[in-house]
Amino acid sequence: MATFAAEKRDGAGKGVARKLRAAGRFPAVVYGAGSENDNLTLDSNDFALSIAGQGARLFISTHNLQIDGKEEQVLIRSIQRHPVTSFVEHVDFLRFDPEKLIMVKIPVNITGEEEAPGLKRGGVLQIVRHELEVQCKAGNIPQQIDVSIAELDIGSSFHIDDVVLPEGAKVFTDVNFTIAVVVGVKSEEVGAEEGEADEAAAETEE
Repeated sequence: MATFAAEKRDGAGKGVARKLRAAGRFPAVVYGAGSENDNLTLDSNDFALSIAGQGARLFISTHNLQIDGKEEQVLIRSIQRHPVTSFVEHVDFLRFDPEKLIMVKIPVNITGEEEAPGLKRGGVLQIVRHELEVQCKAGNIPQQIDVSIAELDIGSSFHIDDVVLPEGAKVFTDVNFTIAVVVGVKSEEVGAEEGEADEAAAETEE
């Protein structure tokens, strides 16, 4: 959980944004939970240091937002960055009711790779879904969803129906989509090499 110090700002538009960035700050907005939107400004360097190393979990963790000294818990809904410099240009914060349901994308954590028979036999793991969109309470967002491939052999796959979701989390889909699969890439390469050798031998005989 990070803490962000923000100040309310007056005005909007590109002109205001340019002046803020020139002063080492950026515009932001906080909304949700039945409250009015508040236009904010934050220090660019402080924000960058606070979010460093958080990766995808930045968007599923609750954070403290201090607005003119008053603190509240929020989620980060989106971050807009400059396409060249990657500097933060705008952030959307979401106020939330911890008991209300929201949709979030949760990272998939693959386990059991050392035990997987398919990998021991030379297979290769392909991760099809690196995150899953789930519905859960805003105050109880899982930080990851564990997927064990310990029993996967070559040609076997792990589907969404195989996942044991954290308590209170739901996935809405009519398709039993694949999350991970073990493929026999090495055996396919061997087969291709054998086929090429047979063709070469046939040409030599001719």
